[in-house]
Amino acid sequence: MSYELKDKETLNSELRTPNSLLKLSNLRRFVMFSVLIFFLLQFFRVKALVGGLSGSLARWFVKLIDVFAYFESLAASKDFTTTTLIAVVPIIGIYLIFGRAFCGWVCPMDFLFEIVDGFKNWSKVKVKASPKIGYGIAAGLLVVSGLLGIPFFTNYISHLTNFFRFITGGVFLALNLPFEPSVLVYSGGVIVFLLVFEYIFPRTWCRVLCPVGKTYGLFNKVSLLKLKYYPGECGECNLCDRLCYMNVKIARHIDQPGLRDINCIYCGRCAEGCETKGKLVKLSLK
Repeated sequence: MSYELKDKETLNSELRTPNSLLKLSNLRRFVMFSVLIFFLLQFFRVKALVGGLSGSLARWFVKLIDVFAYFESLAASKDFTTTTLIAVVPIIGIYLIFGRAFCGWVCPMDFLFEIVDGFKNWSKVKVKASPKIGYGIAAGLLVVSGLLGIPFFTNYISHLTNFFRFITGGVFLALNLPFEPSVLVYSGGVIVFLLVFEYIFPRTWCRVLCPVGKTYGLFNKVSLLKLKYYPGECGECNLCDRLCYMNVKIARHIDQPGLRDINCIYCGRCAEGCETKGKLVKLSLK
């Protein structure tokens, strides 16, 4: 079967076909919403996770901090502390196992971006920008944080910070609790800007600009989780490449044991869409 003329709607409809009992796309959305629910429970005095994805307190005593947020905090404070180091070590451990899976399985913006992508065929518009630009941006943000003495990206630009500030402000508004309207408006504005940016430049934020994603991408080089190829006859349909909105070139490496790409978020769309029902391309922890 030829896939060359299929549009995005047709490709996505194929992904919704029940090829397996538990599809990765359904599972990763379940994981994302489960994590979000754990954070929302704090508003109902169930403190499983307190804070947000940039920094949180788990089970009342285990402090956690995002890797890039840690480096920003270190640059801003110019003071090394064992407290923050202990908080970042569990996160490093997680990503040494799962690599950049955070972006495809936990980050709420991936879900929102996917909704936006449904309004426009993202494959029709491509931004030719090197993913390496993101590392320059990340380095620049660390310099800015050092100069200003505050974690600049984490405090003001981060989609994760602003998403949870917006959610928090919305909950406080709904419960008629005191909150700062300007914070709600600002964070909502950042989220709307990123959604509009996604509509015009699909996945450019994720692939090129986001310093959080670029940091996690480095873990892909050593993480246990990776894309693995299994023996079989490839039909050369390139469907795995076409379904990858992170622009990872999967088919060209089919003769290799596996693939470690800094832009891969291990969403599993390539494995689900494989003409061989995922027998050639799989996610593997070994």
